[in-house]
Amino acid sequence: MAEQLNDVNVEKMKEFDRMVRENPALGRCTVKIKSTWHRGTKTLVEIGPMHALGDNQYPPTRRFFLMTDDPDALGGVDAAPTAAEALVAALAGCVTSGIASNAALFGVPLDGIDVDMEADIDLRGLLGHDKSVRNGFTDIRYTVTVQSPAPEEKVRRCKETIDRKSPVRDTLANPVNVTSKFVFKPS
Repeated sequence: MAEQLNDVNVEKMKEFDRMVRENPALGRCTVKIKSTWHRGTKTLVEIGPMHALGDNQYPPTRRFFLMTDDPDALGGVDAAPTAAEALVAALAGCVTSGIASNAALFGVPLDGIDVDMEADIDLRGLLGHDKSVRNGFTDIRYTVTVQSPAPEEKVRRCKETIDRKSPVRDTLANPVNVTSKFVFKPS
């Protein structure tokens, strides 16, 4: 049976770590995402395969879907979270799962993790009212509450490690190259 703690497969994590140490190119991955308009401001986002070394690293059936929409005031029907809310939710999910993974690797038992997150955005930027106002979030704050029988310093290490290593936090906190292309299809 696989080594597990907090329902995290520690054995798999250690094996993947070993594989990347032996072949660093395996650590360079490309995530494939596709979004399709569903009328109004609704968008269906498909999260597809993750490629490394030119190959899909997961079963071809690995697909996840996320619907986004805008609130009524921005022309939508508020049927799903906005894409911006999903971005902040991704950070909350990354922090939570990262703490759980670190705790398993560090041998720290957990009874619960809660992340309370807030993000500030000034919609005057999006609406074009003030060019000096940023279009995106200006501040993100979160509080992590962890319940564990382990000593506080061991639990704190799990949180501090993910604060340093979270790919979502890193993406939000540091510049990222974003490029786009346009393809026109006449109807």
